Amino acid sequence: MKGELRSTRMKVLIQVTIVVFLHLIIIYLLGMKTGKLEVEVVKQMFIMYAAPIILLNVSCKIALKTEKLRYNISWLVISIVPSMRILFYLKELQGKESSGSGVVGLSFFDIKPDFDQISLIYFFPIIYLGIQLVLIFLLLIMIVTKEKSIAD
Repeated sequence: MKGELRSTRMKVLIQVTIVVFLHLIIIYLLGMKTGKLEVEVVKQMFIMYAAPIILLNVSCKIALKTEKLRYNISWLVISIVPSMRILFYLKELQGKESSGSGVVGLSFFDIKPDFDQISLIYFFPIIYLGIQLVLIFLLLIMIVTKEKSIAD
């Protein structure tokens, strides 16, 4: 029993670490930056990324508890593919200014934020949090419907 629990914890740790490092590698390869890594920026990043990483652990644990390869592969694909597309999209937005009518640009307020910093500290973690919440919900639905069909 303890061996299975330890094995599951190690698998969760390894898989979550792989997903996190894949994201960091893509961010590095895209040349996105968070600006100067001051203490305040690091604190903000820690706060913003804590919830998505916790949910990533939870969703991985749910997928591994089923002991089905298809759930684990689904978890891996859903944890990587949408977020990679979001990173590429954020990179495309870098340098583009919104010129639509009714949109007040940040230049109006006489501030020049670093778009990469804003997108990596605020936008990406919030979007990834949503992805993980949806993934957990879908995994639970898949597990409950599977158990219900077995019980019938």
